[in-house]
Formats: sequence, C-alpha cells, structure tokens
Amino acid sequence: MSSAPVLVLDIDGVVSLAQPGSAEPWYATLKQDLGLDYAEIEREFFHGAFDEVLRGRLDLHVALHGYLDSKGIADRREEFIAYWFEKDAVIDRAVLAEADAWRKRTGGRCFAASNQEHYRVAYLRDQAGLGAHFDEIVYSAALGVCKPDRVFFTSAQVRMGVTAAQSILFVDDRATNVDGARMAGWRAMLYRGPASLSQALAHWG
Repeated sequence: MSSAPVLVLDIDGVVSLAQPGSAEPWYATLKQDLGLDYAEIEREFFHGAFDEVLRGRLDLHVALHGYLDSKGIADRREEFIAYWFEKDAVIDRAVLAEADAWRKRTGGRCFAASNQEHYRVAYLRDQAGLGAHFDEIVYSAALGVCKPDRVFFTSAQVRMGVTAAQSILFVDDRATNVDGARMAGWRAMLYRGPASLSQALAHWG
C-alpha cells in the first residue's frame, strides 16, 4: 500500500467529451447514420437494464440483445456498439497531457475512476489509448457499485493500493461524485475545464 500522491480522473466529462449533455454528444447523428432514436434508447435501455450492466451484474451484449430483440433488430447489436464506442471516444488530449506532466513532475500515480462496463473500458484502454496514461482504469462494473456511492470510493482506494485517502486528488465534472469522494475521505474537485485542472495540479503533489 502506498501514500504517495495519487491523481484520479473521471472519464466521461473530463477525459472523454462526447457524453450525454455535452455540446456534441456521441449520438448527435445516430438517427441520420443508423436510423435509431436515441431518446427512445436512453429511456428504455440506458435508464433501464444498463444500470445492471454498469454494476457488473449483467453483460452488455446480453442486455442490449434483449432490448434490440424487443424492437426486432437484435442483429444490429454489434453495429450499434461499434458506433457508440467509436463516437463516444472523443478524448481531450490536453487533459491527458496535464496528467502525464504531473506524473512526470511528481512521480505520483494516475488512475481513471468511472462508471463504466467491461467492454467500453477495454475499448477506451486499448483502442482509444487511455491505457498509456493511467496506471489502471478503476470502474463500476469491476467493483460492483457505481459513483457516487461511498463504497465505490472505498473499494477503488483498496484497488489502487492507497493507504491514506487524503493522498488522493479526485477530479469529476459531477458535484454528486465529488461529494461522494469527499465522504470517503478523498480530496476532490469539481472539474470546470482544462484550466481548472492545470491550476489544481500546479499545487498538488
């Protein structure tokens, strides 16, 4: 176990910029490209069975097959996943550069901590290249619990091998997640763009 400085970044909204609610969400041209209605998918899948997928209780392919089969388009599962993963991997290289520079300057470790399922984590790590920038991506499906639950943060701390909670600086774009991290004893800040991260890292570690 280590108490050296640790930087932990959220993925969607900090490292990846195409999440729902962003200026250009990954599904912006979904209707045009695939003929699928995101509002319907969000309501019936992402706010339904996907909650169990995020907690590692249900495989993404199984859950999505069930949903698409109910629409008579189960054969489009792979096409939809490939589209989603590619479009939802708009990586902010400036943020990664800040994290890399911090790690080089301080000798600290850097992790990602996110509500994700297994397949997308593998895509982000291996295909989108995030694996080169983080010691590990710690995520909800592997821990069995989602942010902002306090157990997510305490379990993540064990997974990261960190002794002192106060040696962690966590950066997230959602206030509820920042509050959850603080409840677990972590230092945490609300992300407000690359400049806010740069300023924080200048004084961390």
